[in-house]
Amino acid sequence: MGYISPTPAGNHRANWRDATGKKKAKTFKTRKEAAAFLADTESAVNRGTYVDPHAGKTKFGEYAVRWAGSRVLSARSQERNISILRTHVLPKWSLWPLARIDHLTVQEWVHALSSTMAPATVRKCFGALSMVLRAAVRSRLIAVDPSEGITLPSVRVRDGDLITISRADFVGKLLPAVPAEHRGIVSAAAGAGLRWGECAGLPWGAVNLGDDTLRVYQVAEETSGTVAIRPYPKTRAGVRTIPMAPFLVAQLRALAARFDREPDPRSLVFATRAGTPFRRSNFRRQVWRAALARAGLLGRVDELGPDKWRAAWLDAKGIEWTREFTTEREAVALVAEHAAGGLRFHHLRHSYATWLVTAGVPVNITQKVMGHESPSTTLSIYTHTMRDYGDAVRAAFSDLADELPTFPTDPPGKEETQAA
Repeated sequence: MGYISPTPAGNHRANWRDATGKKKAKTFKTRKEAAAFLADTESAVNRGTYVDPHAGKTKFGEYAVRWAGSRVLSARSQERNISILRTHVLPKWSLWPLARIDHLTVQEWVHALSSTMAPATVRKCFGALSMVLRAAVRSRLIAVDPSEGITLPSVRVRDGDLITISRADFVGKLLPAVPAEHRGIVSAAAGAGLRWGECAGLPWGAVNLGDDTLRVYQVAEETSGTVAIRPYPKTRAGVRTIPMAPFLVAQLRALAARFDREPDPRSLVFATRAGTPFRRSNFRRQVWRAALARAGLLGRVDELGPDKWRAAWLDAKGIEWTREFTTEREAVALVAEHAAGGLRFHHLRHSYATWLVTAGVPVNITQKVMGHESPSTTLSIYTHTMRDYGDAVRAAFSDLADELPTFPTDPPGKEETQAA
C-alpha cells in the first residue's frame, strides 16, 4: 500500500512499490497532487499497465541501439534498418529522452523530411522511428506511442514504377542484346518471375529439365560487401515449383550442355568464373545497362558510318545529350553510364506477372508461381498494364459490333423539334 510522507523542504513525497515490488518515490508540491498521482499509480500497477515515471528519461538513441540488436531478422533486413536509423532517425532523436518525444514534434519532423525526400523514403524513416517507440511502450518505458496517428505523405505511382516490357520486345530486342553467357539469368527473371536473389542463388539441383520446372528454396543475399547463400527464400510462400517458359528452358539446356557430365546439384546455375554468386551492382553496371543500350531500350546508339557512332541519351532533368565515338562499345558504355531511368532487372518479374494475368492465367495460380502470400500483392504491384492495353480492352467488346443499333445522324425534323 502506498503512502505520502512530508519532506524537510515542505513538499510531499508519494511512495509506492512497482510491479516487481521495488520501492519508488516522487515528490510533489502539494499533498493533493501526491495523492492523485499515488491513486493513479497504484491503479496502473493493479491493472498491469504501470509505467515507471523515471523510465522515460532513457535516451532514444540508447534504447534504439538495444532494440535494433535484439531483433531477429535476416542479415539484409537488419542492415537496411540500421542504415535508416543511423542516417535519418538518430541525428534528430538520439539525445531525446523517450518521454519528451510528443506527437506534434514527430509530425513536424515528418513535415521537414517531406520537403527534401521522396514520400516512400519519408515513410521508411517514420517506420523506423515508430517501431522503436512502439517497442518502448511494450517495455513500459512510456505510456503512449507519440507516433500514433501521424499524417504521412502519399506515395504516388510514377511512370518509372510502371515499366514493363512486352514478350515480343523481350525475346526480339533485349535477350539478343544480352551477352550469351548471361542470357540464362535474364531469362530466369522473365521466364519464371524470379527475384534477383532467387536467380543468383539458384542451384542446379533445383532445375528439372525433364519436366521443364524449377524449384525455389534458397536465395543469394548481399550484405556488407559480401554475398551469402541463405537456405530459405523471402517468405514461406517463396518456396515453390515453377513451370519454365520455353526460352528459359532453351537457355538452361545450353548452359547444361557445357558440362561433360551432369552438373553438381549444389553448384550455382548462374555464377562467376570462381563459382560464386553474382553481385547485383556489378551485374547492373557491367551487363544489364549495356544490354538495354544495345537493345535500344535506353537512349540511342546509331551507326553514322565506318568507325563512327553517335550516343544519345536523356539525363535526369530530361535534357538530351549526344556524343560521337569511333566504336560502338564506347558509345554503349557512355549511354549505360549516363542515361537516366530505364528498365530495371526487377521489372522483368513485373512483366512476367503481367504476361500471365493478361494471358488469362488465374490470379491464384499467378500468386503461387510468384511466391506471394496474398493475391492482392499480385494484383496491385506486379500486374501493371502494358502500353497496348487499349487493344485488349477494345477486344472485349468486339463481338458486339454487329449487334449495335443504328442511330439517326441527321438533325431532328421540324415536327420532332416542336414535339420536344
